[in-house]
Amino acid sequence: MYYPRQIPQLLDETYRKNLTYHEYCIGDLQDYIMCIWHITSKQRLVNPVFNTVLPDGCIDLLIDFDTHMMVFTGFSKHTEMVSLEGSINLMGIRFKPGAVYSLFHVKGDTVMDHTVAFSDIEKQYDLSAVFHTTDIWEQIEILKNYLRIRISNADDTSFIRFVDDLYYNPTNQCVRDIGKTLGYESRQLQRVFLKHYGISPKVLLNILRLHKCMTLLFDKSISLQDIAVESGFYDQAHFIKEIKRYTGILPTALLEKYKICPIYTIHSANTIL
Repeated sequence: MYYPRQIPQLLDETYRKNLTYHEYCIGDLQDYIMCIWHITSKQRLVNPVFNTVLPDGCIDLLIDFDTHMMVFTGFSKHTEMVSLEGSINLMGIRFKPGAVYSLFHVKGDTVMDHTVAFSDIEKQYDLSAVFHTTDIWEQIEILKNYLRIRISNADDTSFIRFVDDLYYNPTNQCVRDIGKTLGYESRQLQRVFLKHYGISPKVLLNILRLHKCMTLLFDKSISLQDIAVESGFYDQAHFIKEIKRYTGILPTALLEKYKICPIYTIHSANTIL
């Protein structure tokens, strides 16, 4: 299953000192969401701390408990440095690529790389109860119940599942292959991807390759050359260049940071609820 790596703790020592980040996988919701995540500050932040967000093809519902703000947002191409200041208490639902269109009938490109108020998209259900408690488990339970209602009315999930197929088979994949598989010519494929994912086929392939090699880097004891091949990169040099472009450091340095601070493994660090 495609599970993108968001690793702000490894990319910024100041982040680790000042903020706590957790992801919670929800067993019966995994066809639609990656996780529910939570960021809190250990103390009030006098100086800005940057949350490094890697592009992952996902759209998140972001909830700010201090301001009672609730918005949909996502980043498509570039790593974003989000400045965090003051008291931080944020929670989010990370929807799988394609899930926002399936659940809300909203085109992906109207949300990806934009910030859209929850109330502008959700016209049927009120989620304000999440602000009426400070208990994280109650907050998560409210979100889970809301998602279960939404999922009971969801559309076809084939475009959500298709991302997993691409993720597991990153080698020898190109836009033309995707068009043949789905039965669309180039322009039609572009429109379909913008509707379901908010990004182009080429961008989605690049994102999946990035996160494939991140997973292999952290979870398998194999060479950088083998990681490059298995992730669908042309060669090791191309793989190294892409990792540095998105994270700012070389894969070897990233792996060393992970060995020192192994805070991110899907099976042990995340809680499955």
